[in-house]
Amino acid sequence: MKYLYSGPISGVTLGDGQEIMLFPGKEVEMPEAHSYTRTLVALGYLSAQPAGESIPSHTAEQGE
Repeated sequence: MKYLYSGPISGVTLGDGQEIMLFPGKEVEMPEAHSYTRTLVALGYLSAQPAGESIPSHTAEQGE
């Protein structure tokens, strides 16, 4: 499931060996049923993103 992360810069290695880097304001794909995901949701660091919705990326500078 996709989430929007709003905590401090962090990283985690899940039990299956998957490494995930967490940056504030960025989307992250995490397993919904994983205990670490549930902990971050409970702390308010992750908020679920509705299906099909994503954060726009700003690749071009404004005004150019």
